[in-house]
Amino acid sequence: MLKQIIFPTFFIIFVSQNLLFAKGTECESKSESKKIEILLESIGKLNAKFQRNGSLYSSKEAEKHLRFKLEEAKKSLFAPDPKDWTAVLFIEKIGSKSFLTGTPYKIVFPNGSEINSSEWLKLELKKIESCE
Repeated sequence: MLKQIIFPTFFIIFVSQNLLFAKGTECESKSESKKIEILLESIGKLNAKFQRNGSLYSSKEAEKHLRFKLEEAKKSLFAPDPKDWTAVLFIEKIGSKSFLTGTPYKIVFPNGSEINSSEWLKLELKKIESCE
């Protein structure tokens, strides 16, 4: 009788721990460069327009522009070393506003609602860091 109770209990605990462990390995910490890459890909896949300096661009065009802007910034003598870039720095210096005019970038959704790109990117970064 005791054997009949102990074995199923042990089996349930073993399986539960393995499922928890498997979930933990899925959600490994990501490097800053990986977070930036995920943010860029998320922009490119977004069903919205990207407003930059008064003009609207597709999400793919926005991704391409931000990739270009990031690569140029990494070459600058005034920017941090490329290996020191963080996702937060990317959001603040690249993804939030025009370097030339200082005008904030906006994301415009099909229903007409808008959000500053910095807010949207920060929300996306929270999802990435919490493994959603």
